[in-house]
Amino acid sequence: MSRTRFALASAAIVALLVLSTGSVAADTTPGGDGTFTQNGKTADAYSSDCSSNGDGTTTCSDVGLSIFAGKMSDSFSGVTHANQVCVSIGSFTYDDETGESLADFYESGCQVDLAKGTIQFGKGLSSATLATTTISIAQWICNEQTCEPGPSRDVTVVGTWTGVGPTFSSKSRSSGDDGTCRYSDSGKGSSREASFGGTIDGQSLSGDSYASITDGKFTYRSRCSEV
Repeated sequence: MSRTRFALASAAIVALLVLSTGSVAADTTPGGDGTFTQNGKTADAYSSDCSSNGDGTTTCSDVGLSIFAGKMSDSFSGVTHANQVCVSIGSFTYDDETGESLADFYESGCQVDLAKGTIQFGKGLSSATLATTTISIAQWICNEQTCEPGPSRDVTVVGTWTGVGPTFSSKSRSSGDDGTCRYSDSGKGSSREASFGGTIDGQSLSGDSYASITDGKFTYRSRCSEV
């Protein structure tokens, strides 16, 4: 797996967790200082599929599933968790000629501290399994500054990852400043591409898809009080 893919997978996990904690994470006003650290094993599966609507527009759908077992320390809430499952489901429609976005829809949700045995990882990066689990996901209603949760619903997820190919060592680091807050993230660990079998909301992954298993540490920090 490339360094880019490792970074993207880690960032997706953090983004879903942070969003699921509520308005504190979404807030970009001073006082939003915090650190999130994740140390353990992660398995991810993502797919993206686009199709023409036959009227000069195209609709794309994206689906993602991520599981984690290890230790997550979250200073936003002050709580430590031992495992997590996250789901994201989205779609957007654009004009074929201009590329203008015409409509978009995004849902996501996470559940932590699942029952023992729900998430299991094999030795090394050989495999991972998620037993049938039902979690709540919320629609996100966004403007240029913030995203707020909208209607929610329950979805059922289940999956098995099998490591394929060689194992790679990876490092990633990035930082940014949105004018209100400074943020940075870093990741280090080993990763391996994987095959995935399972369903998300009753649907198998289709289109352009990939899966991976990783073992390592990821840290996200934000500082808003002295930007």
